Amino acid sequence: MNIIWMSAASAAGFYLILRKVMTRKTFIKTNVFWDVLLTLGLPLLFLGTFSGMITAILTGLIFTIGTSLMKKYNF
Repeated sequence: MNIIWMSAASAAGFYLILRKVMTRKTFIKTNVFWDVLLTLGLPLLFLGTFSGMITAILTGLIFTIGTSLMKKYNF
């Protein structure tokens, strides 16, 4: 259960950092790049631990779902 909360916090943190750096319009245009970067890049940081890999994969999944919902419902 802690892994899910850590993944959600990581995804939210990544989203907040990106939104501070760029506008919403730029973020929406480049969301596929950020999805791929987070989903493939974060597991490299946690390479070697099983719980770290699961956290990284879930973070990528949560971030991808969140950005697709944001794009669909115009958040």
